[in-house]
This record gives sequence, structure tokens and C-alpha cells, in this order.
Amino acid sequence: MTVRKTALATVAAFTLSFLGSAQAQSPDTVVAELNGTAITFGEISAFQKTIPNAAEMETASILPRLIEFYIDQKLMGAAAKGRGLENDPDVQMQLQRLEDELVRQAYLRDEISDRVTEERIREAYDKNMETYVRDDEVKARHILVDTEDEAEAILRELSDGATFEDLARDRSTGPSGPQGGDLGYFTRGTMVPEFSEAAFSLSPGDVTASPVKTDFGWHVIKVEDKRLKPAPTFEEMRVQVRNGLSDAAVQSILTELRGRATISITPTAAE
Repeated sequence: MTVRKTALATVAAFTLSFLGSAQAQSPDTVVAELNGTAITFGEISAFQKTIPNAAEMETASILPRLIEFYIDQKLMGAAAKGRGLENDPDVQMQLQRLEDELVRQAYLRDEISDRVTEERIREAYDKNMETYVRDDEVKARHILVDTEDEAEAILRELSDGATFEDLARDRSTGPSGPQGGDLGYFTRGTMVPEFSEAAFSLSPGDVTASPVKTDFGWHVIKVEDKRLKPAPTFEEMRVQVRNGLSDAAVQSILTELRGRATISITPTAAE
């Protein structure tokens, strides 16, 4: 029996046991053998993370293909080394570049972790919030129709006691109609100028005295609330603040390294 057939049999048997046993998820679980060498679930899981299209997938759902692919890669790698290709000058150069890149990344991770702590992230967030400008917001509903006459008729029905939400569900052509015309909270720049001007001129509970025309049609607008837009929470801003501090840390690190180095660039190389 060939190595590939042996691997396939091992994969099939393991998959059945894996899907039915939580214990099989241990990193030390042997999922296959290649030329007498055990391949563990931990190896396959680590290998999966190096494959962009598979990294986020559920391991169990693609386990047989992962094992087969891993075996193929190991076989090709062994064949290449059998020819001594690991000593090829081009390969050595690429390996050196890869090693340099991995070491640089590790260095930056260490430096950034020392400089960008949770305490500093919190401090930066608090400082940003001191100058954060909270925009005005309104919470509104609207009824959108095609003609001014339709909008005027809706205003008359509202005056006669009709419910705004019911009219919006029955008559509005806008996507918010099924929700009773509810647009939620929005700032001035969110809507087209004519709509924003009308909405922000109203007090909570008021309805526009006359229809408002925009490129979308004719609107009847009701404002339900006004407020200052809530400031983003720490959790909402944490990643953004951390990324900003990390970028600043990288620039600081480079400045420090250059300050300790002797650098000379020839004029022709700089042109």
C-alpha cells in the first residue's frame, strides 16, 4: 500500500472518531502517519493558520483536506531537501530575508507591547474625550410620497387625528415605511440639506407644517427627540486608539534607532 493510500485510510478513520469525540481535539492526538512519523492535530491546526482561505474555517469541517494538503507539503519539502535545494543560493537568500522579517516583527511586537499598555491606551482615550465634539442629533420619522398633493393630504389626516406611524406604514414609499417611518437618530450631515434643515428646525413632538421637497420626493417629517450624540465608549475606540499609539511607537522606535546609528548615504544613491 502506498503512503498516500495509507494516509487516506488513516484520515477516514480519524475523521469519524474526531467528529464524535471531544477528546480527539487534543493537540497531541495523532491524526495520521507519514513514513512512520506521527502527525498530530496540533500540527494540522498550526498549519491551517498559514492558509489564508482556511484560517477562519472550522477545523473539523475541512480536516481531511487539511491533512492531505499537509502531507503533500511535507512530501514535496522532503523531496526538495533530498536534492539539496535548501542550499541553493537563491533559496538561502530568500530564507535570510524571511528570517530577517520575522525577527523584525518579533522586535516590534516586544517594543510595542512595552510602550502601548492598557494603561496608556486608557490615558489616550481619556485625553481624546476631553476635546471630543459631540454633534447634535435628532430622532425622526418621515413619510415619503411622490407628489406635494399626497403630502398635503397626509398632513390633513394627521390634523384629523391619524397616527403618524400608521400613515407611514400605509402610504410611505421610503424603505423606512414598514418601520413606521422610523429613521432613528442622525446628525445634520447624514441627510440631504433640505431634509436636515427641516428636521433640525423642529422641536420634539412637532411635525413639519408643510411638505418638504428633496430629490427623493415629498416628505412629511416628525421629530421625536433631540440630543447630543453620545461619545464613543472606550471599548468602541480601543482598537483605533491602540493602532494610533502603535503607529506612533513605530515612528519613535525608528527615530531612536537612527539616533544611535551612523548613517551615510552617497549623493548618487539618494537621487
